[in-house]
Amino acid sequence: MLLLLAAAGLVRAENSAPAALEKPAVASAKVRVTVQVFGRPVGPTVAAKVTVSSQDEPALRLEGTSKTSAADAGDHLVFELPAGRTWNVETSQEGNVRRQYYTTRMEAEDLLKIFMSGIPDVKLPPHFCVFPPAVVDVLPPGDVEKLKAACTGFFNLPAGQQAGYRFPDGLDQALLTNEPAARRAVWEAFLSSTNHGDLRKNFETRQARFEEHVSPYTVKSVGTKPEQGWGLFIAMHGGGGTTQEFNDAQWKKMQGYYRDHPETGGYLYVALRAPDNTWNGFYTGYAYRLMANLVQQFLLCGEVNPDKVFLMGYSHGGYGAFAMGPKMPDRFAAVHTSGAALADGAVPDTLRNTPFICMIGERDTAHGRIERCREFDREITRLRGDRSDIYPVTVQFIADHPHSGLPDRESIADMNPLVRHPAPRELTWALTDAVITDFYWLRTPAPQPGGRFEATCQNNTVTVSARPGGAGATVFLDARLVDFSKPVTLTVGGQSTTHELKPSLRTFCETMQRRGDPQLAFSAALPLAAPAK
Repeated sequence: MLLLLAAAGLVRAENSAPAALEKPAVASAKVRVTVQVFGRPVGPTVAAKVTVSSQDEPALRLEGTSKTSAADAGDHLVFELPAGRTWNVETSQEGNVRRQYYTTRMEAEDLLKIFMSGIPDVKLPPHFCVFPPAVVDVLPPGDVEKLKAACTGFFNLPAGQQAGYRFPDGLDQALLTNEPAARRAVWEAFLSSTNHGDLRKNFETRQARFEEHVSPYTVKSVGTKPEQGWGLFIAMHGGGGTTQEFNDAQWKKMQGYYRDHPETGGYLYVALRAPDNTWNGFYTGYAYRLMANLVQQFLLCGEVNPDKVFLMGYSHGGYGAFAMGPKMPDRFAAVHTSGAALADGAVPDTLRNTPFICMIGERDTAHGRIERCREFDREITRLRGDRSDIYPVTVQFIADHPHSGLPDRESIADMNPLVRHPAPRELTWALTDAVITDFYWLRTPAPQPGGRFEATCQNNTVTVSARPGGAGATVFLDARLVDFSKPVTLTVGGQSTTHELKPSLRTFCETMQRRGDPQLAFSAALPLAAPAK
């Protein structure tokens, strides 16, 4: 069962956002909102009754009728609305009623497009949307301080000296008796340790880095920080293999592209600039480590809920999401991509546990995009089989629509209720590059394309089938997956061995440091011997 951070206590207790993320004060100015209602995404505007009401002041209610395409070019339904507020919008046309949220921005004018039909619903299994909070008993204060002091000593050492560090005797017991509370204490020690200089500096200067590759970004806060920490939406722009000026313009557009939805919960919205102007700047080897560093920045410095990190992108950025989502799904609560297809060797097999939404226009034929998305949809259907609890993937085909202008700007409303499952009991890991070494509770230090793992952990039995390509692989476990008071059976290639496992604080600290994520830390390591030929 997933731990919500409100219960697990994995987010620092301050109630205010960091100063650099403070939302600017809302001005009293009004926004001139032009409303257009379409029967479907590509087609003429239609006449419909539109009612706008304030969430904060129910008595504040405006009504009007939208114009058809036959109306004069300058004749539109216009509302004057206070800036920076969220509104309920109800639209009715010939018995069809659509309800949605709309948030006014700070600009003087805005255009609200409403589509009455033609956008398939996002359908996800209910268990990907709601997770009950775990009840966490506290450790005795003295045990917490000892645990934090020991872990801080480990984290503060240079990497080359950590192997020789000796943890005090008896501290492993905390992982056995109260792992959630121990996880919280170790995470707090990690946050306060001194070996985060580069990540903190990059957070302060608003840039993500990996080696010589640098991606600047902008960040804004939307709504109020939830008790368990901010959600984090990372949005990637279109463009790609073109000029600096064009990519900069696309980046600026992405900074306000997806509409705010504070009613779904508070979050940070990050618009990430590609590190260069190449055609695959968001979806090649360095991009994955750069993204991992970006996420770690915000977990470390931004008071972000690790289980509420989302990835999205359009066109060039959509290809990035179509590569990063399947290659590193354990990082994200959900992924959304528009106007793109699978990239950089990514395959759908790895999306067994991660909500993934793809939107594509049926007339988006360049580079084989529409046909590749159809094949992706067919493959997801095959992988899912007759089950409804795996592969929570939705492909939204927009009829008669080209590449640009897809109706995806409300996507945050569909995604924000979702929560990551960091320790699922079934994994499918298809190795497609030599970069990704960790996948949920599996690790291989030297991945080779073509390798594959199918793994399950049920009733204290770990069953793995492996295809060559993952030499030196390790299974990592903790109290979320096994009962340490009982033997653990490992079955590889039909051959079973039994193991008496004990939680290790060293293993817990090493995995937390490597992933930079409290929920991807595990307390026991079980080497995975290659099956006999």
